[in-house]
Amino acid sequence: MNKHFLVTVSNDYEHLTGVEFICSFFKQLSEHQITLLHISRLDASDMNKALMKMWDKPEEGVTGPLTVGARKALEKSRSLLSKSKMSVDQMITKTFPERYGKINDILREGATGLYDAIVLGKRASYTLQWVFERPAEETAKAIIQDRTLNSPLWICPEPEQGRKHVLIGVDGSEGSFRAVDHVGYILTRQDQHTVTLLHVENGAGLDTDLIFQKSTRILHGHGVADERIHLDTTWGLNVASTITGYAEKSGFAAIAVGLKGVDQGILKRMNLAGGTTSALIGRAEKISLWCCP
Repeated sequence: MNKHFLVTVSNDYEHLTGVEFICSFFKQLSEHQITLLHISRLDASDMNKALMKMWDKPEEGVTGPLTVGARKALEKSRSLLSKSKMSVDQMITKTFPERYGKINDILREGATGLYDAIVLGKRASYTLQWVFERPAEETAKAIIQDRTLNSPLWICPEPEQGRKHVLIGVDGSEGSFRAVDHVGYILTRQDQHTVTLLHVENGAGLDTDLIFQKSTRILHGHGVADERIHLDTTWGLNVASTITGYAEKSGFAAIAVGLKGVDQGILKRMNLAGGTTSALIGRAEKISLWCCP
């Protein structure tokens, strides 16, 4: 079954890190539907006038007016997808001026489009960390409480050649099992990648064997065989530092976690809702972070 990804494209169309990650991560000849979302800024009227200039002949598969920025992003994306041998005709573009703030606009589109993941490139990641560093903001509260975020969120820095496989932080919560389910679904036919289930021991006294057993059953349900599944346990009081350090050392392409973990949630324990968000996102310079609601 083809996957459908919503890939955000900023005005900085020279750095399409979301598209680049998809091209580097998936097997050649994979056929996935990709919707490029381009939102022009409200706070730069001169830029908007330039960006909202209509292209004479909008292409088939484009929803809304095709801006200059979106056209350039579309052309570069097609070039990247063509080189990766992914199906170009599975790509459409949606473009509109900022309506409710970029984060809200992205989440509204994600909620209505039934996407398998929302893919944020490097520029969008910076915007996201601005929101999370202000936990009192209504948008941040909605994301953390799973009121607006319905699809897994991928934060993708520029990919590094040679990185493979996915690390899942598991803590026995429903959120972490949803992360396992998401990874299994994404990797169903991507047998070039393995899955490592990592449980960070921090004195909580959780039953690691039960966590691994249930997680493994979920992966089996998606056709991920035992030879592609690795289990590991490590000790660490700082869950974020432990997981990212483990992933960096082992050359993983992606880290997957659940938005809501045991007790206060793995992301809260990782301080994703607090002041260290910038450090965590900034630390993942080569690793994609998959956050699963």
